Amino acid sequence: MQIHIMIILFLMVITGCTTTTKALTLEQVIAAFQDEGMQLHKADGNEENIFQQGINEVTPSFYQLSDGVTYFNIFNSEKERMKGLEDFYHRPIDFVKHKAFVINNVLIFYVYGKNQGNEMDEKINVTLAKLKKTN
Repeated sequence: MQIHIMIILFLMVITGCTTTTKALTLEQVIAAFQDEGMQLHKADGNEENIFQQGINEVTPSFYQLSDGVTYFNIFNSEKERMKGLEDFYHRPIDFVKHKAFVINNVLIFYVYGKNQGNEMDEKINVTLAKLKKTN
């Protein structure tokens, strides 16, 4: 009986020591992009655009960035974000050239403009690394 109590106490201690990531808001993410000199401009909506349709009841905010469009999906938790990313890629369609970025509870898609290379990837990665350090 005492072994069971010790195991339960041990599990409680371990569970209490695990780190959780801080949930980010859209405002924090947008501010981080702007702090890095990336100007976001509200993009036009298109209900047929798969990136704008939402994931697991999360509707993205989307902005023009350089020649592409950035979609910010803000989930309630990192676990929901991970599930959302998985569910998004299980959709039976062909995707345009894009890249997914993740930080805490946020899933970001950057959809490249015509003839655009991957130079924006590094800027977004640097921005998210700085945001992660401050939170």
